[in-house]
Amino acid sequence: MSEQSTPKSLSTSGSGKRLSEIRIILIGGRELGGIESSGKSSVGNTILGRNAFDVGRRTARSVQAEGEVHGRHMTVVDTPGWWWHYSVEYTPKFDILEITRCTTLCPPGPHAFLLVIPVDNIFPEVYRMVLNEHLKFLSENVWRHIIVLFSSITPYDDRSFKNHLRIWPDLQLILRRCQNRYHVLNIKERNDSSQVITLLEEIEKMVAQNNHNYFKISKIVSLEDEREKTRKEKVKQRILAVKSQRTELQTCIKAEEQSLTDIQIVILGASWAARSSAGNLILGEEAFQVDESRTTVFCEVRHAEVDSKQLTIVDTPGWFCKYPLEKTSEIDKLEIRRSVHLCPPGPHAILLTVPIAIAFDKTYRTAVEEHMGLLGKEVWSHTIVLFTRGDWLGETTIEERIEEEGEHLEWLMEKCGYRYHVVNCKNHTDSTQVTELLKKIEEMVMENNGCHYVPDEKSNPFNELELKLKKGKKDMEKGRRQKYMLQDLLKDRKKPLSEIRIVLLGGEGVGKSTSGNIILQGIFFDITPQKIFNTQPRTKQCMMKQRKVAGCQISVVDTPRWSTSNLEDAKEILRSVTVCSPGPHAFLLVLPVDKSFTKKDEKTVMELMSLFGEHVWRYTLIIFSGYWLKDTPVEHYIACEGEALQTLIRKCENRYHALADNSHNIKNLLEMIEEMVARNRGEYFTQQKREKKATTSVIQWFTGNVLTEEEWNKREDELIVRMLEAAVVNLDPESKQPSGRRRQSFDKPIPSMSGDSLSDTTSSVGANTLNPADKVSRWLWHPRNNALSSGFDTMSITSSSQHSKMERIIDNIPMVQNHPSDMDTPKYARNMREENRARSFSM
Repeated sequence: MSEQSTPKSLSTSGSGKRLSEIRIILIGGRELGGIESSGKSSVGNTILGRNAFDVGRRTARSVQAEGEVHGRHMTVVDTPGWWWHYSVEYTPKFDILEITRCTTLCPPGPHAFLLVIPVDNIFPEVYRMVLNEHLKFLSENVWRHIIVLFSSITPYDDRSFKNHLRIWPDLQLILRRCQNRYHVLNIKERNDSSQVITLLEEIEKMVAQNNHNYFKISKIVSLEDEREKTRKEKVKQRILAVKSQRTELQTCIKAEEQSLTDIQIVILGASWAARSSAGNLILGEEAFQVDESRTTVFCEVRHAEVDSKQLTIVDTPGWFCKYPLEKTSEIDKLEIRRSVHLCPPGPHAILLTVPIAIAFDKTYRTAVEEHMGLLGKEVWSHTIVLFTRGDWLGETTIEERIEEEGEHLEWLMEKCGYRYHVVNCKNHTDSTQVTELLKKIEEMVMENNGCHYVPDEKSNPFNELELKLKKGKKDMEKGRRQKYMLQDLLKDRKKPLSEIRIVLLGGEGVGKSTSGNIILQGIFFDITPQKIFNTQPRTKQCMMKQRKVAGCQISVVDTPRWSTSNLEDAKEILRSVTVCSPGPHAFLLVLPVDKSFTKKDEKTVMELMSLFGEHVWRYTLIIFSGYWLKDTPVEHYIACEGEALQTLIRKCENRYHALADNSHNIKNLLEMIEEMVARNRGEYFTQQKREKKATTSVIQWFTGNVLTEEEWNKREDELIVRMLEAAVVNLDPESKQPSGRRRQSFDKPIPSMSGDSLSDTTSSVGANTLNPADKVSRWLWHPRNNALSSGFDTMSITSSSQHSKMERIIDNIPMVQNHPSDMDTPKYARNMREENRARSFSM
């Protein structure tokens, strides 16, 4: 239809010479959710006016159909679709081969490629990039022969359609690349011949523009007859060998009458490899939660009776299919190790799920090998490869796929003794696929002399996980107490901000742009899913976006990825401070929760944060991005990751937030930023330290000594930190303080940090003149509210020596191990005593 919605006349003027023969190839992708297919096969049937292509299953091979259509001889070739969301490296080799050879099915070459896209389909940037990658197999010249065909199942509204095009700029780029050639075809209205006639005229017009040339095949892409013959022979041999092996084992089972009545299964595999769906199929019920997100965070055990057998199935968390083991989070590793201990004495079978719809390349193989290695070398003799997404096969066989995929999948077959099975988890009515799987499990158990897989008790992860989660729970309680204390301490200083300026920092693919969109509650920063699409990082220059959120003007600056080797990247990251002039209130350091945080990661973060200077940490808050943990507290992840991450969190004074896409979560984040701003006395970050007017800005200590504002701010910060330490001293079982002197809670009244009077103490200086530092100092020292010895018996202050009293207060300050501040050392306490003597404080 291009720019018209009504049929054009069949005259040759304008549209070019009418062709007696038209050759068409249908291409397009599939979506992950909703209606997956693009409708290519239905489009082909509509053009030919008959059911030439099977719409009941996926097109797995390039297939040709012919017919007479409106006075023209038509040749239509349907092709396998790719995943719109995935880079070409994820497309199985068999599918790439079939897409490449499609042109040979309509010799001497096609007049047109119809790129089929559902009319109301989304079309983000990643779709355009995936399309470009797949079309490279056909040559760059293919764009001269492309018409975008929008498939529809209802009458379309031209105005709504044009509005849809405006929403997706990458779809507009596609249309411009093929000179705005497009057509809308209602595949439910086959009787409307006008829409097919119009399409054919558009093809003839395009052919005329191409000087009446068709798409010429630049090289021979068909398989050589000898190679095809060899491949088919190998597939045949594989099928016969597996069949022979199974027949022998089945004979032994019958002879020894060793049919299992109780089968224990552990399901392992990458995320989105359909582990939970496979478990539900085997058990015959919705035992495990399944949706479009990651559903299995901890191991889950379910039971059911199937075919007169008692089945126990353990579902496990998955790993990202392209991640090596070192990138997988520690909590996921522990859960994978724990899985085989949840069905004592051990599982009969490990089902390793591998989706047929994804290429099994070198990186996938490495991920499988390393993650299976968590269970020990003996695990392979108890493993069956469970190929999921059986619907992807179409009319092909799994043996053809194994043969075409190559050496890496062949390696997997060898590791598990060529034990494999295919399931279609969407087809719950076909009970034979489960019955056959259970038979294969019995055969494997017979091969293993009836033995379970017995996990190594020495590597039992239960105690390790329990200890780490217990620590995580304790850290949650510590953080909660300190948070409430700080909130109470700063409640009069904290004020709602009318403007908040934020800078996002982090490495490549950690989710900075996504976090920015969540905070601003909209699509402001472009996102390229780098985990599944290898591209250069999208953000190369600092970019600021603004929006009013909850009555506050929010400015968010997205920055380039970390880089220690590229000076230009470092300069651009530093420029983020001036982009949100006069300076940011907060740096959000974005860390993903779907991967491990290593010592190397810690070193990189420390090096690059040092670009801003040491004082940047006062303005830094850690953001944990992603949905990987679901409802699991992020403290569990922190506890399992270990010292590298915990050191970073201490560096940020325990400020962190697990970001989720909901208004309540965003409100909590903004409140945390406001608290941090209050802690920083309302100041924003600048690369140059502000000059203090020491001659006019002075604070009078209630002893009569005079200190500059900068000195007193430092003193106030030190006292606040000690108060926070004292608040959690009784939660630390490793505290070196005598247990008899420890109290159960920190329940002293907390002083206000505002400039109002201090009602619970008396002062030799007028109460109304006390600032927050005075109040904290007086409150910490006062015998009724002795926070410095909080958790200990009240100290005597009857000594005639006021210096000794201060020394005793300092000596009894609870020390917190591994705190980043220098004041956590006895040396600091000694230095403080010497300082007090030098200043001759009279108390």
